[in-house]
Formats: sequence, C-alpha cells, structure tokens
Amino acid sequence: MVVVGIGIRPNTSLFEGQLTLEKGGIKVNGQMQTSNTSVYAVGDVAAFPVKLFGETRRLEHVDSARKTAKHAVSAIMEPEKTDEFDYLPFFYSRFFTFSWQFYGDNAGEVVHFGDYSGNTIGAYWISKGHLVGSFLEGGTKEEYEALAKTTRLKPAIDDITDLERQGLGFAVTVSKKPLTPPPSDDVSGSTLVLERPLFAWHATAGVITAASIAAFAYWYGRRRRRW
Repeated sequence: MVVVGIGIRPNTSLFEGQLTLEKGGIKVNGQMQTSNTSVYAVGDVAAFPVKLFGETRRLEHVDSARKTAKHAVSAIMEPEKTDEFDYLPFFYSRFFTFSWQFYGDNAGEVVHFGDYSGNTIGAYWISKGHLVGSFLEGGTKEEYEALAKTTRLKPAIDDITDLERQGLGFAVTVSKKPLTPPPSDDVSGSTLVLERPLFAWHATAGVITAASIAAFAYWYGRRRRRW
C-alpha cells in the first residue's frame, strides 16, 4: 500500500495511541521504523534521529523526503545490509538565475562572508566552538560539495574574525584535508609496554604450574610405591 499525503502540516491524528509521536511527526529509528516495527514512516511526517547533532528532528524538504524514502526501501528489502540513516540536514532553492544551499543547523552565532555587490554570498553558524551550519548563494558544484563536507566535519573554530576573513576559502581548505580518526581510549604506547610483561607473567605462571604438577606427580608416585 502506498500512502500519499499532500498538505502543509503533518496529519498524525490517525496514529495517536497507535504509534509514538514526537516533534509534530511520527518518531522513527535509523531504519525508518516506527514504534511498530512493521510500520515505516518517511518524508515530512517522519521524526528521525540526526546523528550529526545527536537528536531527533523532523525536516520538511524534498531532499530529506527522497532520502528517507530510499533508506526505508533499503531497510525493508535488505535490512542486514542497511546501516543507520546518517543524514546531513540540507535545504536548497532556486529562483530564476539565483540559487542557494544550506547545510547543518542554523544555531549559534552567524558569521557572514562574501561580496554583497557580487553573486556569491554566504554564512557560517558557530555553536559551542564548532561550525554547525553553512549557507552559500551562487556557488559552484565544487564549492557546495566543500561546504557540505566541512559542515559534516564540524571543525573547531577558535577565531571568528579569521573565519570571516577566510570566508568560503575556509570550507574549501578544510574539505581537502584528510579525515583525522577519532581519538581512541587505548593508547598504543601503553599497549606495547603492557604486552611483554603480560606475556612474561603468563609464561612464568605456566612454568610454576607445570613444576607444581610435576612435583605433585613425583610425590604421589613415591607414596603409591610405598603403599
């Protein structure tokens, strides 16, 4: 069955008391499953986990509608091969020769950049010392891709004035850097230091155990001969 909904506001009244509702929509997990795992929700009505920000959101845009639907189909057809939905919030619009794209979250302090007398302007959003959102109007395909990658990386921002000076160049530079793996709780140096003593302890314990067994066998054998 295919259900098509047309309207400006999600109508969830039909599912009250049957499915879990949140953020004005139907709450789903990373596979687009509702509280009833046999029921899937996608599009504007779905409130899904946004891993980048660690919270559940309901996004109203054609891009998220398409991608949540695609992910739900994959989860239904090949659940064992389908990872959790990992979506970068994305909005765009076109108006004649003008077009813009937005990525991430519009929270925190705004840093504007670009030449307002020209065709390319943009902005970054900084929250808790990290870049969490970005906007660009009049960019190229490569510039939009750089903006998306940089926003997903959530780089730390130490100097907002310098960020404003670099403008779009900041995203282009960050997007070209190799990804740095997250820090691990295991320190390689400590592991290397601990390996040898650990193996030595095992070897010592083994020798002691073997010697004890041999001594017991010798003692037990002598007692049996006496009996």
